[in-house]
Amino acid sequence: MIYLDNAATTKPDPRVLEAMCGAEEKFYFNSAGLYSGGINSKRELESAANLIQSRLTRSRSGQLVFTSGATEANNLLVFGKIITPRHRLVVLSGEHSSTYSPSVFLRQNNVQVDYIPLLKNGEADLVALARLVTPETTLVCFSLVNSDTGVLQDAKEIVRIIKGISPKTHVHCDAVQAFCKHDFDVEAMGLDSCAISAHKIYGPKGVGALWIRKGVTLRPIMFGGSDHGFRPGTENNAGVIGFARAVEIFDTYKELNHISTLHAKLVEGLPKLVTLSTGTYSPKNPYIANLLLPVMGHHMLNALSTKGIFVGLGSACSSRATKNRTMLAMGLTEKQSKNIIRVSFGRYNTLDEVEGFLKELASSLEELL
Repeated sequence: MIYLDNAATTKPDPRVLEAMCGAEEKFYFNSAGLYSGGINSKRELESAANLIQSRLTRSRSGQLVFTSGATEANNLLVFGKIITPRHRLVVLSGEHSSTYSPSVFLRQNNVQVDYIPLLKNGEADLVALARLVTPETTLVCFSLVNSDTGVLQDAKEIVRIIKGISPKTHVHCDAVQAFCKHDFDVEAMGLDSCAISAHKIYGPKGVGALWIRKGVTLRPIMFGGSDHGFRPGTENNAGVIGFARAVEIFDTYKELNHISTLHAKLVEGLPKLVTLSTGTYSPKNPYIANLLLPVMGHHMLNALSTKGIFVGLGSACSSRATKNRTMLAMGLTEKQSKNIIRVSFGRYNTLDEVEGFLKELASSLEELL
């Protein structure tokens, strides 16, 4: 098997699984319990939160709210800030469905929603952004790394433009595909909130977090009998501890160097009829490569799958959709938007696997044509 869909999910690191098994044995107590087991479990969760937060901001200020994943984190933020039809929302085109779908729902319920266009290379159109944001804009949402194309946005410049027009506008970033894979500081970038997930960095599924700048208020979208602030419910102790362990062992620069080598090998060996959907190779984020083919993407995916090679069609949450919104927003035709596959690398991939993929890609392309 050659697994090249790491942007969809990653295989948990054995060290993460070991930490989680230990947590289930030792810290299975409800962290709200007022006895030693509950108190010790709460301390362990606080320690995990501090470790995770240290990768988001060096000051470790603000609040980290643990969720069932980034989808919940994005929904919690959007519906926690956009409360009435008077509020205004601006979303970057091609966003993950956990941000895009709430925006569609709000638009259908009389909230003004605008979408920032993408340039042909997948970057945000900053001129259009400056035109769309006004002092009345309540919230702006964008992904630091697009889950379809892998394009790394200039978050600091995006925030500078928004805050220059409207300092009170809340700026939220979906950093799922960037967290740990890139070195960044949410406060230094000027962000007000940020969503992250464990299973993209060799941690467990079913746990993520929403970082919120100090002083930011949200309306909860769920209610229950607990004192966990914005998100009620008994916390997933083992999941959170596994998340923290995944963060702790993630060597950003070592991983980036390894993935960059794999990406360069891929681009160098692409068949003549296959190109990058973003037009040119950008080394900013080598974790994801979106390939434009002369055949339908799902035909290629099926052909490769029969040979034990697993790739994606784009964001896992929208891979079954009839249209790829990111590709269309970049100016590709509807037909071209269906002729793509997404290759995404992880720590377990090797140069031999990239060579094997390229060989079978060329062979399958010849067969399909």
